[in-house]
Amino acid sequence: MGRWRVMKVWSYRVTAIAIMVGATAPQVAAQASNPADGEGLVVDYPVFNPVQPPGGYVAAIEAGTRTADGRPGPDYWQQWVDYNIDVKIEPETALVTASETITIRNETPHERPVIVLHLYQNVFAEGSPRGRGTTITGGMTLDRVAAGGMDLDELPARRFFGQQQRGPQDPGYRVNGTIAVISLPEPLAPGGVVELEVDWSFVVAGSGGFRMGHLNNEIFQLAQWYPQVAVFDDVFGQDQSPYLGSGEFYTDYGNFTVDVTVPEGWLVVGTGMLTNADEVLRPEAVQILESAAALDTVVKVVSIEDREAGNATAPSDDGWHTWRLEAEMVRDFAFAAGGTYVWHVTGAETGHERGRALIQNVFDPEMDHWAPATLYAKHAIEFFSDYILPYPYPQATAAMGPPEVSGMEYPMITFITHQAKDRGLNGVITHELSHFWLPMIVGPTEMAYPWMDEGLTTYNTSLAMADYYDNPVTRPGDDRGYQMVVQMEMQEPIMGHADYAEHMFGQNVAAYSKPGMLLHTIGHMIGQEKFDAFYKDYAATWAFKHPMPWDFFAMMSEAAGADLDWFWQPWFFGEATLDQALDEVLPGAGSADITVSNLSGGVMPVELRREYADGSSETVVWPASVWAGTRTATDSVATSGDLQKVTIDPDGYYPDLDRSNNEWEAVDG
Repeated sequence: MGRWRVMKVWSYRVTAIAIMVGATAPQVAAQASNPADGEGLVVDYPVFNPVQPPGGYVAAIEAGTRTADGRPGPDYWQQWVDYNIDVKIEPETALVTASETITIRNETPHERPVIVLHLYQNVFAEGSPRGRGTTITGGMTLDRVAAGGMDLDELPARRFFGQQQRGPQDPGYRVNGTIAVISLPEPLAPGGVVELEVDWSFVVAGSGGFRMGHLNNEIFQLAQWYPQVAVFDDVFGQDQSPYLGSGEFYTDYGNFTVDVTVPEGWLVVGTGMLTNADEVLRPEAVQILESAAALDTVVKVVSIEDREAGNATAPSDDGWHTWRLEAEMVRDFAFAAGGTYVWHVTGAETGHERGRALIQNVFDPEMDHWAPATLYAKHAIEFFSDYILPYPYPQATAAMGPPEVSGMEYPMITFITHQAKDRGLNGVITHELSHFWLPMIVGPTEMAYPWMDEGLTTYNTSLAMADYYDNPVTRPGDDRGYQMVVQMEMQEPIMGHADYAEHMFGQNVAAYSKPGMLLHTIGHMIGQEKFDAFYKDYAATWAFKHPMPWDFFAMMSEAAGADLDWFWQPWFFGEATLDQALDEVLPGAGSADITVSNLSGGVMPVELRREYADGSSETVVWPASVWAGTRTATDSVATSGDLQKVTIDPDGYYPDLDRSNNEWEAVDG
């Protein structure tokens, strides 16, 4: 895409730039038409359309909060929110009661008369809109809401107008599904600070929930559990997206202090560091925990022997312990608490100035297949610290939980089903811990653009798993999910919203495997070294900020040194497919005339390998621009021997759906 031009009419060069180094465009077989006879009105060939960002993004560039090359501008701003939360879990009834003080610092240039809260637990309330089936728990009960020290009354709900809810105008709050709109007693001025106070309760969903829950009332994994301030950003303004269950989260950064009260003998791990270990653990366990980050071997803070002996925690006078967890510069907070957990730890080298990170694994000892998770997590943190960005947080935790959770990421902690084992357990831990970078450090709006965390994480996971098992990296040609959705006519655009897809299978592929596949493709096109440098730059540039897709596109195009709109438009905004066919090869003296057809709507460079009788081979690449104005391209390609075979994309870097027409072989005699 290169650099955006902030104009009412966006400028674009129709001729695509060659992005394969050294590639030269072949002659194309195109028949001219006479405009006077009307044939010029028929367009039956690929056209390279520009990517046109929304008006809010263009306005952000004009305002100086973003730049044309995809980086934060000199006037970039974002909201900052701190939380102080007290929470208690009563395991027998699965009841959670909590209170919080939220401190909002208005770092924006806008006056804020209204603050929006996400009440995610209301997705489990009867009558609440949702995009997936679930158990009904009653949702979240708000017992008290206050702003600036003033208790607020709940006001009658109003209708939504598009994505924005009007009012309320008088001080108070309104609840509409998973959204609460708070009208402040006084508007929050730019640079101002306001405190909100909320008391609430809910019952944790068991079987039939999702992303959180409990396992037999013995292990609880709590996420989307507290009223959370919605993002107010420089592109779209106030986010009021309801939580429907499929789309994930868009949150601001801040600091958390969370006190978790659970029965004696229960262990608690979560976002942040335990700061009162001497109050809840035995002295020998505290010593192990404090020294573990320096280790490369696994040690046990709480072993199965400790639990059997009743020594999982320090004794308590009243049968309860309060665990204090503190976290800085995080965009969310989640935790796991268990009465059957054991606790394994080790350390990981991150390359960050903070030093090594503590790696934690909590699981039920009856699920002994979970024990290797500690070392799986260590490898993931070390690999991604080297490949993407040094891990900036002091710890990383994998917590075993109920099957409804499957695998879900939060800052410094991931929840993973107890059913995962062996390579599958390694894969899901590696995937979820990759999310510690995207979207936990680099924070896009996941609900609207799920590929910005899931697609990139799919790509990251393929690299890390190949490294762990010392295998080649999986190539895009191996992706069966993408091929299936195309065959079933269930494709969804990568840029599609997570909650509003027609086909959920297609949306899943569009969020995960298809963008992951295409990142392999573009890495091959521009060169892996150049791609890796871009990736590090993107992560460092947008760490603890909110990138938009057009930032990613612009930075990638800048790294490639080419306008890549021809790539983004059909493959990310559209539902393009690729089918390149080798039509004809005519060998001659020292050259061969090769004709290739583009049988589908997507365009990619044409990579041709020539193989000779003596076993040698050569590769030539035609740039994507050969398809401007035609579906058939022919070129005379130099040969250096007795040509025996020509293959399009022999290593499977491109998402060609029909490889049966990708080869030509010489006929003997």
